[in-house]
Amino acid sequence: MKAVIKFKGFQIPVEEGQTITVPRVDAREGETVEADVVLYKGENGLEFGGHKAVLKVVGHVQKPLLVFKMRRKTNYRRMYHHVQEYTKVVVERIE
Repeated sequence: MKAVIKFKGFQIPVEEGQTITVPRVDAREGETVEADVVLYKGENGLEFGGHKAVLKVVGHVQKPLLVFKMRRKTNYRRMYHHVQEYTKVVVERIE
């Protein structure tokens, strides 16, 4: 079963058993989090809304991001990095 979930302002295509990375969630490892389903593809075809996805938190990770700003012809260049926090979750089931 495939679905598109809406989680923290992002729409993410998922399947059951899939591991995905989402923006930081305030939940401990092993806890479950629910997400709204925008589009659901099941046996009866496509359905809009009315379903929930249950996500299990696997762990928290941090990924560095490089930010580069530049304005041409003015010798303006700035580079800095930012560490963004993410949460890895597994899609347990789509109800």
